[in-house]
Amino acid sequence: MAIRVVMLAPEFLPVWGGVGTYVVELVRNFPKDIEVHVVTPFRKRIGNSGASSRDYNFREIFRNNVYIHFLSTASDTLIYNAKFQLAVLRRLKDIIRREDIDIVHSNAGHMPDLFINPSKLGVPIVTTIHTTLEGQINSTKNMPIRNLEFSEKMTRFLAPFLVFLENQYYKKRRYFITVSQLGRKMVSKEKGIPEYKIRVIHNGIDPIKFSPTYKKDATKAFPELSKMDAVWVLYLSRLIGKKGIYVLLRAIPKVLKKVDAHFIFAGPGLTPDFASYGIQEGAYTYLGYISEAHKPLIHALADIFVLPSFYENFPISILEAMASETAVVATNVGGIPEMITSGYNGVLVPPKDVDSLANALIMLIENDYLRKKMGRNARKTVLRKFTWKKTAELTKEYYEEILEGQK
Repeated sequence: MAIRVVMLAPEFLPVWGGVGTYVVELVRNFPKDIEVHVVTPFRKRIGNSGASSRDYNFREIFRNNVYIHFLSTASDTLIYNAKFQLAVLRRLKDIIRREDIDIVHSNAGHMPDLFINPSKLGVPIVTTIHTTLEGQINSTKNMPIRNLEFSEKMTRFLAPFLVFLENQYYKKRRYFITVSQLGRKMVSKEKGIPEYKIRVIHNGIDPIKFSPTYKKDATKAFPELSKMDAVWVLYLSRLIGKKGIYVLLRAIPKVLKKVDAHFIFAGPGLTPDFASYGIQEGAYTYLGYISEAHKPLIHALADIFVLPSFYENFPISILEAMASETAVVATNVGGIPEMITSGYNGVLVPPKDVDSLANALIMLIENDYLRKKMGRNARKTVLRKFTWKKTAELTKEYYEEILEGQK
């Protein structure tokens, strides 16, 4: 049946985190009989040289069943989220009435519908739980404040207030999706929601967009990297404390004492002080924020992808690497073990363990055959289990189930 959906998107285009990727790809892969109204802030430029919402032709990216509604502006501050929440409070009911909406799909973590009372909205709300503030705060509570990015510092400072708001948010009547089995258990334990009320629908990936076949195009896009005769280790995620960036920086000198490698850092956030960790200039390339168009290319160049996070649910960045046929080294937290079988399609290490991370990287850098075999197995896993088309189909089925129950 035809369904009209409002997608509340605190992150959209340009993408600067996993929530943004989730919304963009879910909307792009919905069947044609779903009409989607994306409600999102207009994103100002990311950093000094990053993209803004103005740089995108949305009609070229999405089909004609997708409509974009900009309600506020977003920038690299914590305040933008509160502005968006207030804009949603003022405008959501009007959009629902004007567009004859059947269901609202929100995204937790940012809680864009924090001030909305679901029982008075007239349509059901389904909320995807990517992460919880409580989980994020706990994952970095022992880190020095100097190692936290600005938004992490503010989150820690406001922790009691933010966790209180989050707990109130989860008490309101709504339907839940989370993106991993372990995520469901964590949310149930933290928020007291029975597991049977939380639907698990894994994140996906576009295996055509992310593919090892782009290696030739990648060398043209990053010519300075293509000249280097070394194994390339890629970190592509937000450069923030909870992603384990400082564990990786401490591991790199240990790796380079044993093997030759070149480390590539890409993503928005902190600019690491490499020298203070004993990492010489020739051992790394810092790219900062890179566009969505360049993501598949840098993944195709990499030999190894590393993500030493302290806390995750089901990170899309790992799926991007797996689809690109890249061996992955990651921590055994959250839903990562649901995508990575250690020794088969990647290597899992304990979080915050510098030596284990260094040893895993050394093993893959030294063993060309094992590294390539894990990369091939990683892509096979994605093709079999984790595509956005499958995620979109399962989400549509859940919408239908919810709406049928409303009759």
